[in-house]
Formats: sequence, structure tokens, C-alpha cells
Amino acid sequence: MSNIRVLDDKTAGKIAAGEVIERPAGVLKELLENAVDAGATSIHIDIEGAGRDLIRINDNGCGMSAADLELSVLRHATSKIRSFDDLATLHTFGFRGEALYSVAAVSNMTLISCTGEGDGHRLELHAGKVISKSPAPAIKGTTVEIRNLFYNVPARLKFLKSDSYERACLLKVIEESALANLNVGYQVHINGRAVYDLPAPDMPFEQAVIARAEQILGKEVADSLLFKEFNEMGLKLFLTPTDKLVTVRDMQYVFVNRRPIDSKTVQQAIYKAYQNVRPKDRHPAFLVYMTLEPSDFDVNIHPQKRDIRFVNENNVFGFLMKAASETVFSHARPVEAVIAAPETALPVAPKEAEKLAVAPAAAMASFAAICARQDSFDKPGFLIKETEEPVEYIAKPAADAVPAAEAAAASVPDKPAQLHTAADPDWYHGPYHYLGQLQKSYLLFENPEGLVLIDQHAAQERVLFEHYLDAFERQDIKVQKLLFPIHVDLPPSNVQTLLSWADWLKTAGFELESFSARTVLVRTTPYMIRFKEDDMKEFIVSLSQVVGDPVKSTENLKRKMVAMLACKKAIKAHDQISPAEAEALLENMKKCKDGMHCPHGRPCVAQVNLKQIDKLFGR
Repeated sequence: MSNIRVLDDKTAGKIAAGEVIERPAGVLKELLENAVDAGATSIHIDIEGAGRDLIRINDNGCGMSAADLELSVLRHATSKIRSFDDLATLHTFGFRGEALYSVAAVSNMTLISCTGEGDGHRLELHAGKVISKSPAPAIKGTTVEIRNLFYNVPARLKFLKSDSYERACLLKVIEESALANLNVGYQVHINGRAVYDLPAPDMPFEQAVIARAEQILGKEVADSLLFKEFNEMGLKLFLTPTDKLVTVRDMQYVFVNRRPIDSKTVQQAIYKAYQNVRPKDRHPAFLVYMTLEPSDFDVNIHPQKRDIRFVNENNVFGFLMKAASETVFSHARPVEAVIAAPETALPVAPKEAEKLAVAPAAAMASFAAICARQDSFDKPGFLIKETEEPVEYIAKPAADAVPAAEAAAASVPDKPAQLHTAADPDWYHGPYHYLGQLQKSYLLFENPEGLVLIDQHAAQERVLFEHYLDAFERQDIKVQKLLFPIHVDLPPSNVQTLLSWADWLKTAGFELESFSARTVLVRTTPYMIRFKEDDMKEFIVSLSQVVGDPVKSTENLKRKMVAMLACKKAIKAHDQISPAEAEALLENMKKCKDGMHCPHGRPCVAQVNLKQIDKLFGR
């Protein structure tokens, strides 16, 4: 008796759906590609329940006749190709005839379509089976309505993630489609709320890309993009300059014949162009548009058509690397170093000032001394209460208090740090004598071995990082409630991604909530982090770009978040600091588990020994 069986149509259909669509975003991608292939210039998208309850796509494309409407939901029914050889001349997104068939197999689907030259037609299917046919209004275009997605495949539903994460994936698909198809307008509603209104920009290509990128990536990134066009491969490049790199990789888009793709070849070629000027924790934002002959690449190597294979990978890599280098460095400009004006330090309440006055020198070398430069929120006339309880803004004239920086500096003894003891780290070889600042960026000390240089920003980053991380790990986070919530504007996909972490972020002291599809409100912050409003907005924007998938390790996110906090709060290059603050920073570095590296791995300290110096002078 044979053990081999031919699968029934129902089972085969569900398996095929699993190959083509993994989540609601996969459904949306297939439907958008069909709409664009149909010549649509306007697409309306409605989503409910993160795509599980409803995905509706309405387009003004060419539409379908009654006969084509019925054929469109059959497996391998397609208008795009007639034979395998047609793949070598293919210029459409879809071609295998699996999208509607696969989606219908795992949902309740309704199709309404009209060619504009006759009556409209309506087709309703449940789990891939046609249950009704009826007339529909004669409005040119097609509407595809997907309800109860995966209702008959509970195992697939189980592996979907939070609503916020799934919405972020859906919005990412829309953003890719909008950046790829500039001649198409997009209107997007999620749970009845307008998220995107992207009219087709009537302007030259370069301006059109920048205009749409501004709505999707944000004005700062879009305005910084450098553009260059090349005849070879129909290449059009938009790249961030070396001084405008971003903290994450999710602002990187590659389009081949308007198809959004993932390509290690393209990505690595662009990174190679930045190899000598890119810090390890910074990444280029880019949009790469390529126009190739269909025979020059294979898009049929993956069911979801995200990965492609170039016929000549080496040629593509070499040309893109050269083109990216030319784009970036032909626009090269010096980095503008802005020396900030002196900032008003936070006043210290009388009780705290008394503590500072009697604290021993060892205590004053602690975190408080080096954090004395913390800023009050940038609210005119408002300061922060210094209490053990959660705090909020109170009105108090800044001139009434003694600056904390002066109190901290006064507590540091005016003498070199002590000789090396058993409690000191291996790198510490005192006594150290402070000599001054180099370019207001590097602290210069003399020790018995020669000259010591300390990167003031990297060093304080490490001190703050370890202090903050310790507080987070001890769950000793005091929270301050903001009297005026801070509004932070973000791309809608980033809003959803950030909100998927809202519960965890609340335990870390950041209470966030949605204000609109593009805005989050920050209602609380950790008491130890006293940012100005603009700095807080910048931090939340950066945080939204690194949080990522909510199933990832919270430990990994915690370290990223704390490193970002430390970086934002640390003194910067070109900040003037006093000798007392410099010596306090050195003392704090002694207490760090790793006083030699910033949280991103860059060195904090360099030792130039006397032998090296003698050699310079021929001694």
C-alpha cells in the first residue's frame, strides 16, 4: 500500500498561504502590488485590529471583468506571464498568480471590481470557497476586503505578535510602497484614524523623493539627503552625509524596478563607501533606486520576493560602492562644531546643599559631582523639586539658589589624586596632576608615566552609563511627572513600534501614550534624567528607532537605552569644564567596572609615556 498521498485542495491552499504570507503585512504587500500593477494612481487603505479584523484596499486601477474576477482567485491564474520565458521580460510586481488565492484560503474575502466600461461585479469567498456572486456599482477600480485573517489557521494566529508590532509592520509595507511608487497617492486609516495622506507629488523625481521622504523619514533626515544620478543601472542614490548618520539601520531602502528588496550586496557596497568615516554606532540612511533589465536579476528565489539575485553580484557591488563614495565625498563638507553657550545649572535645595557641604571628599567624587551640570527642563521660569518623592514642575526663580556645580567643585580637594592603592583599577597609576583641556574636548593629566589624555565625553558617558544601569537593575527608579507632557512627532510605524514597548518603558520611568498616529506624549521620566525638552524629544526619537521587535531581550534594550541616556547627558566635546570637575571625573572613572571604554566601545583614556615623548625630541 502506498504511503504517498496527494494533498486535498483545502490543505494545499493553507500551506501555499504560509509560503506567501506570514503576517497581515504580507497580505497588505501582495494587495498593494496588485493595485500598482493595475495602474492605480490612488489607493485607499483601511486597517482594523492590526490587520486581523480588516484589511481593505480600494484602488482606481483598470479593474476586472466578471470572468477575470472569478479567475483571479484560482491558483496560478495570472495575467502577467504566459510561459516561464516571460520572466526574462517581466516588469510587474506579481506574476505567479498566488496572492489572491493564498489570502482567500485563510480569510473571508470580498472582491468588487469594474473596468469602467460596464457593470461592476462582486465576489465573496470564505476560506477560498466562493459563496456568492452579485452585481456591484460601476465604479472603475478594485476593492479587496480581507476579514478574519487566519481564522481557520489558529497556529498562524498564535505566532503573530502584539497589535502595536503588527501595525508597525503594516505601516512599513505602506511606506516602502509609497517611496517606490511616487506617481501613486496613498490614504491610510487605522481603526478609523487617518495615519497617512500622501498625494502623488507633481514635481521632478529628486524633489518628489525628498518630499515623500520628509513625510515618512522625517524632515531632518530628508533634508540632509545627498542625491546623485548615474546612467549605469539607472542608479539614483539618496544618501546621508558623513555628519548626519543615524543610530539605526531601518532608514535604508533599496528598490529594483520599483520593487522593495533586501540585498546584502547593495547594503555592504554602501557601507564600504563609509568605512573610514563611520563610527560603529552610526549608520547611513539611504534610498537606492535601480532600473535593470528583468534578465539581469532573479526575483523568483523566495516566495515573498524580498530577496533577489543579481546575475553579476561583483559588478553590482563594485559599481555601487564607487557610486556611493562619489555621492558622499563629492558633497563633503567640514563638520560644524558648535560651542554651546554656558548653561544655567540646577539649583540645589537647602537640605541638599547642606548635605554637599558636609559630605567627605570621597563621596563628592561620586556621581553627583560629575552630574552637577545637569540641565533643568527647558521651560522658562520652571525648576524641578529636589525631593525623595516623585516630582513635578514648580515655579521658582533660578537666581535664588547656589548652583550645584559650584557646590560640587568646592568639595573636590585642590591637589593631585592619591597614589595607586590596592583598591584602584589596574590602569590607574597616580598621582595625577590636572594640566588643562585640549580643544575643550580632551582632559590632560600628568602622572609618573607621562601624559594622560581623557576624552571627556566618552569618559562621562561611561560614568553615567554605569550609574544609570545600576539604578535600572536595582529597579530603584524614582519618577518625575511632567506638568506639561512633551509631544514627540515620529513616523507612524515608529509610533507603533515604540508603543509596543510602553509597558516595559513605564517600569523604566518613561510613561508614554499615543496622542495621534504620528505623535506620542511623554508624561513621566526617570528622576535622575533631567533633560531639556528638545533633548528629551531627540532621545525619544532615537529610542523609537532602536526598540525593535518586542520579543527581543529586554536586557539588550535596557543597555541600549541606558547607553543612549548616558550619551545624551554626558558633557560634550567643546564644553568647558573646571579643574574640579575634571578631577572629579577621573575619580569617578576609578569606580567604574570598565573605566577605559565608553558604552559603545570607544577608548576613554590614552597614555603617552615619557619614553615616547623623549623619543620625539631625540633624547
